[in-house]
Amino acid sequence: MDILTEGAKEVIFGGLAGLTAGFISKKVGSHLVGAALGSGFVLFRAAVYDGQYVASWSPLAKDDPSFTMNLKRKAKKEAFSTSKRLEDFTSENLLIMGGFVGAYMMGSAS
Repeated sequence: MDILTEGAKEVIFGGLAGLTAGFISKKVGSHLVGAALGSGFVLFRAAVYDGQYVASWSPLAKDDPSFTMNLKRKAKKEAFSTSKRLEDFTSENLLIMGGFVGAYMMGSAS
């Protein structure tokens, strides 16, 4: 049951960010703003993944701010190649990014 609730949290987290970005880009009238906000969101997730930013406020279990998780992130950064880290990043953040893209489309269309 924890996996299901964690997956739901990830989709909701990405969805809220995507809905906000879509709504803002529609109000401004330019999809360049949406692209900038989307790129910023992906860079934010990459910073959390690499351990360069500790999101202590995040409700997601993968963003755990504990010392041991921070060491794991740093060790991954040192041990794995760039392609392996990119593959791991996409698999870890698939639900978040999927929620973002879907909600962005809904926010910019409505």
